[in-house]
Parts: sequence; C-alpha cells; structure tokens
Amino acid sequence: MKVQENIIISDDFFFIVLIIAFLLSAILKSSYWKHTKILLKATFAQRYANQYLREDNVFTERVNIISFLIMTLTFSVIIIKKLAVISLLQSLITIGLVFIFYMMKIIAIKVLGYLFMIKDFSKLAIFFSLIYDRSVGILLLPLILVLCFFSFEIYIELLYFIFCVIGFFILVKLYMLWKIARRMYAVSHFYIFLYLCTLEFFPILILGKSLFIG
Repeated sequence: MKVQENIIISDDFFFIVLIIAFLLSAILKSSYWKHTKILLKATFAQRYANQYLREDNVFTERVNIISFLIMTLTFSVIIIKKLAVISLLQSLITIGLVFIFYMMKIIAIKVLGYLFMIKDFSKLAIFFSLIYDRSVGILLLPLILVLCFFSFEIYIELLYFIFCVIGFFILVKLYMLWKIARRMYAVSHFYIFLYLCTLEFFPILILGKSLFIG
C-alpha cells in the first residue's frame, strides 16, 4: 500500500487523462455534434436549453453521460494542478471524489425535490446545475492541455484565468436557477435560498478554501 502511495505522477498521467477526455470529445464531435452544439448554446441562451430538454432521447442521454465524464476529468486535472498533487493514488482519488461529488449532488437535488414537493423543478435544477459545468468542462479542454504540457512563465496566470472562467459560469448558473425557480415554478425564496446555500454555495466555499487557503 505504501508503495502505491509513493508512486509519483508524471506527464504520462496527464497525457492519459487528456487523451481520454479528447477521445470523448471526439466522439461528441463525430457522432453527437448536433446535440452537443445545442448543449453548448444552451449555456448562453435559454431557448436552446428548452430545445435540448424537448429533444430528450437516447442521443441527449449519451451526450449527457459523455460530457459528464469530460467535465469530471477536466475539473479533476485543474484541482490536481492547483494543489500540486504528486501522488498517483491521490490523483486517482481526486478524480473519484469529483465524480462522487456530482453524483451525490444529483441525488441530493432529487431528495430535496421530493421532500419539498417540487419534483418538476428538481429535474430542471439538475439539468441547469450540470449544463454549465459540463459545457465549461468541454470548453476548457484546450486550456487544460496548455496548462499541462507547455512550459511558460504565465502558468499561474493561466490557472487563475481558468478559475475566472469557471467563476463566470457559476454566476450565470446561479442566476439562471434563481430565474427559472421564480418565474416558471414560483418557488419560494426560502426554498431557492436553501437549495443554493446547500448545493451550490457551500461546496464552492469548501473547495475554494481547500484550493486557495489550504
């Protein structure tokens, strides 16, 4: 066990992870590009989000799964690079924790929707909560490639630029969730506040503390 913990990750680890991520993105491009474009556009225009939701079928489900995996790998690499993780075991654990976090988030939203009898909104909350994360996971892939394999003096600046992009998408996501909850489902401010604090703000604060404060 100690031997495994002492295995140091190298560029080969990031190469394999990014190869998988780019392979998955190539599958989206070659086989599901129509639905992937709608997914990416839905991040910036609600009419595309509505179109994507209307086209709920096996193809959109596959796009959801593939983009979810890309998102998991992308965010995991960012966390590993920011924390300067050097252990192979810890890096694999990081990927696993990111995956588990999102799965638990989906389950928690469904449970809250059931408890507060807002199941329809919970479905939309899952969609809009993940659509921005999945989209930014795909869009950041080229920058992650540069971050991992190019040696230059703006490494820190690039890393923080990536966090700024993620932060922007988070703010847009929070605004859209609040807007949809109030306008389409007339969910009370209390329930919206409870959801945002529990499943959006709190995890971000915990992660931010770990990444920037230690």
